[in-house]
Amino acid sequence: MKVYKIAADILVPTGFSPNGDGINDIFRPIPIGMRSLDVFRVYNRWGQMLYAGTDPNGGWDGKFGGSVQEPGTYVWYAEGIDYKNTRIKKKGYVVLIR
Repeated sequence: MKVYKIAADILVPTGFSPNGDGINDIFRPIPIGMRSLDVFRVYNRWGQMLYAGTDPNGGWDGKFGGSVQEPGTYVWYAEGIDYKNTRIKKKGYVVLIR
């Protein structure tokens, strides 16, 4: 039996620093009380999708097509199903720090 003390949600950090030091190198959602993570995407300021995935242990490493992306603000979108079978949709931004 699982007991949840907070509401199910998709928590997403507001910044990350993919500099290879092993700390905050991957930008990923943290699904709390979620049955599945169906969509996680990252876009640049022109709307170009830089990353798409559904693995909560995966994530964006700050690269696109093998090229390191510039420091700046990027937009993300996440969607999943919680333990009550309710669809949760979230969007926001993340700051890439180098």
